[in-house]
Amino acid sequence: MDTRDTVNGGCEKPQPITDEDAQSHNSTFFSQRMLLAFMGCFQGIILEANRSNLSVAIVCMVNATDSSINVTEPTEPVPEAVYFPASQAMWGRWAPPLERTKLTAICYSGTMFGGIATFAISGLLCVYGFDNGWGSIFYITGAISVFWCLLWYYTVASTPAQHPRISKAEMNYIINSIGETEQKHRTPWKAMMTSPASWAFITGHGCYNWIAYTLTTNIPIYLKEVLNFGITENGLLSSVAFASQTVSGMVTGQLADYLRSRKYLTTTATRRIFQIISFMGTGACLIGAGFVDVAHRYTAIALITIGLWFSGMSSAGYIVNAVDFAPRHAGVLFGISNSVATIPGTISPLLAGAITPNKTQEEWRNMFYVCGGFCVLGMVVFGTLAQGELQPWAVNQVEIIVEEGQEVKVASGKTSDGQNGGLDVETADISTQL
Repeated sequence: MDTRDTVNGGCEKPQPITDEDAQSHNSTFFSQRMLLAFMGCFQGIILEANRSNLSVAIVCMVNATDSSINVTEPTEPVPEAVYFPASQAMWGRWAPPLERTKLTAICYSGTMFGGIATFAISGLLCVYGFDNGWGSIFYITGAISVFWCLLWYYTVASTPAQHPRISKAEMNYIINSIGETEQKHRTPWKAMMTSPASWAFITGHGCYNWIAYTLTTNIPIYLKEVLNFGITENGLLSSVAFASQTVSGMVTGQLADYLRSRKYLTTTATRRIFQIISFMGTGACLIGAGFVDVAHRYTAIALITIGLWFSGMSSAGYIVNAVDFAPRHAGVLFGISNSVATIPGTISPLLAGAITPNKTQEEWRNMFYVCGGFCVLGMVVFGTLAQGELQPWAVNQVEIIVEEGQEVKVASGKTSDGQNGGLDVETADISTQL
């Protein structure tokens, strides 16, 4: 008689991590997974350049001299729709649990570096570039994009097992850490969309994006209308503020993985604590900046810069969270979340215009109050519901057909800390259970 049994975990029994694997773990910087992180960073720089260069090029085209044109104001990050979900899917296959934060922090820092660099370089190309200046902006960014595509095709593979140049030690280390990930799998839509972990992630993403869109689209306007900074100072100060966010994200990623690897904090605690600190610090600094008048305007700049530093701490919070609790479905989940979280990109600029018709400090203070409200919402929801461990619905369900009297070895999935989750590896004599 045949017995059919459905068990958690579609992976084979993990092999013990050898000294060679441990050495691969210790040499992360020279690994293929680190190369993937830097390629993702390079990709983010290019994407940001390709969507931001037009704002500078338009000024060159029309030879504008009107100071009301603010070339330092970034456009909304919509051409990036594919970048984040695709990157999340890659990291679900490539990032060992205890390295996820630092690898994704490096990868996603590219969009921030790109914004800082694009405005400075495009401005120089406007003046000194070929083809009337503005033409060179598009030729150069386009050529770099093509070069990146060729480089990506040569250096990156979908999974460690498919990479032609990865060392055996690194491949074993990654697979033993997260398990073999197949290319095709069914998406458990109902379980995923009714999971508190999913909605904590979506809520955290949405609240963060409200703040991010508000700052990227309105801070240059705030510096001009309330603090009376000219366009040159405006661009420099905006760049410094957003540079602090970039540095914070990379530093925080290293710190978070250190705390997890030393077992000072669980993954769940790490994600919740860092995101709570991020929301709390960002909200407090923005509300504080709303009370600073033009006579103390550099105090407001300091508060905004510190606020963006706190914002960068999200690299250890919601940004990597989907890879923790649903690595196989991180790309799909982030795509859904990103769609919801782009709604603030439409509403925030409209609300800013409605709240600040007279462009006064008091009106802008109300806008920062709204940001503070979203920080509180994110703190409560993400801080209480976020999960850092692999969720049961995110583990592959496999059907095992055995003959009576056979022994069956069952291996569970892995938690985000790289340990066996759920059932331990065990041997059962099916005949005794019939």
